[in-house]
Amino acid sequence: MTHVLALDLGTTGTRSVLFNAAGKMIGYAYEEWESIHPSPAEVEQDATTWWRATRETIIRVLDRTGIHPKDIDAVAVTNQRETIVPVDKSGVPLANAIVWQDRRTAKRECPIIRERLGEDLVYKLTGLTIDPYFSASKILWFKRNRPKIHAATAKYLLVHDFIVHRLIGEFYSDPSNASRTMLYDINRRDWCDEILDGLEIDFDLLPEVIPSGEIIGEIGSKTDSGLAAGTKVIAGGGDQQCAALGVGVTGGGKVKCTMGTGTFLVAHSETVQLDPGKRVICSCSVLGNTHVVEASMFSTGALLRWARDTIGKKECDIAEREDTSPYAIIDDLASKSPAGAKGLLFLPFIVGAGAPYWNPDARGTLFGIAAGHDRGDIYRAIMEATSFDVNQNIEVFREMGLQVDELRLTGGGSRSSIWNQILANACNVPCLKPSFEQATAVGVALLAATGAGLYRDIKRAASEFITIDYRFEPSQEIHEIYRDVMARYVKLYKTLVKGSMFRST
Repeated sequence: MTHVLALDLGTTGTRSVLFNAAGKMIGYAYEEWESIHPSPAEVEQDATTWWRATRETIIRVLDRTGIHPKDIDAVAVTNQRETIVPVDKSGVPLANAIVWQDRRTAKRECPIIRERLGEDLVYKLTGLTIDPYFSASKILWFKRNRPKIHAATAKYLLVHDFIVHRLIGEFYSDPSNASRTMLYDINRRDWCDEILDGLEIDFDLLPEVIPSGEIIGEIGSKTDSGLAAGTKVIAGGGDQQCAALGVGVTGGGKVKCTMGTGTFLVAHSETVQLDPGKRVICSCSVLGNTHVVEASMFSTGALLRWARDTIGKKECDIAEREDTSPYAIIDDLASKSPAGAKGLLFLPFIVGAGAPYWNPDARGTLFGIAAGHDRGDIYRAIMEATSFDVNQNIEVFREMGLQVDELRLTGGGSRSSIWNQILANACNVPCLKPSFEQATAVGVALLAATGAGLYRDIKRAASEFITIDYRFEPSQEIHEIYRDVMARYVKLYKTLVKGSMFRST
């Protein structure tokens, strides 16, 4: 029996997931890591922990399943995107990686990019807005603030690229990841000379780009990975593009909605499709020469986790006594609060605002609290806020002519039935929950299997392997309630912006 291994490196940890040739998951292992916060708006990670955790999970999943390394035909990597790490010619990190959530470049590097290149040119060439989110500003930060590290850097690598180098000893990226750097021309599908020249970044500092799903090498005999020498390594892809494939978003109508650390909406497009208002972005997909239109919202699961850790001590204590998850208790409390959370509004921007606002200075705001509110109202207001932002971005998709008939949910937040129902009611579209939550791993496993020659038609394979467990239908009555609440939500945000109430930290 042939198997493929998906290496899924997210924001908070890595997961090694083993699939058989029929597309069935037969085992997985997970290892978490910590982020480093030099300041409240800065987020770093030690890249060596990525490899250490990946290697440990590979060994663990093989041990749990009893599968011999020689029975694995191919492996591919999917990853948190935009995170960048400088390495020397041997692939050794020269500094901590700057994570996608980091906002340090908002005050200096992003304005430099804006001044040298302009918003319109950057969006036209890369499909991205100028924001600290993307890798170019992080590389520019190293160049301006850590010149010795920059001078010693052989390559700037994304997470996918770093793990691939540990597996085969070569520097490779793929279009879905490269197109998230703000240095890649999505029209020509190559590194963009005009932007590199404008920012004075050397082309040689970037890895070679190989299409997702193609063989890029084999595990070497001296690679200490737990995998057998000769195992094929396939070019993988960014986590959101892989997740879109993993839930069957390969054409119009279906939109992937990942509710993880942040929320990421992804719609399929056969061509480059840009928004005149630059509210949503366009990147390369993992399917041939097609593209995805994407809306990125930065705080979803991270926001609920923050609430758990700051106001949720009682829920944590109850969960420990009852041997359950604190989130199950939080869900129960949120479900007892009515639609609209008794007038409570929560702006969810604890690490700045992504689509459709793109405001790195925005911050989380709890508004309208009164003596009669309780923690359940706060939890519900958080779930509603993140759903309201999804709805705003769906409206942008529709303005662009993209069809939105249903949302296909993935990520840890999609375990919450109350949250899924709030999302369906706010957006007024059905929300479907596939049977396998880790759609990112499914997508990259399909790339690995196709690259290894196990499948010829990756779209057909995706449709055959995906089953739906739950369907959340919208309530028109509650949607009408939410229409009024969403109007207040948007007005609150605009009022705070107009009054210059947000300050970057």
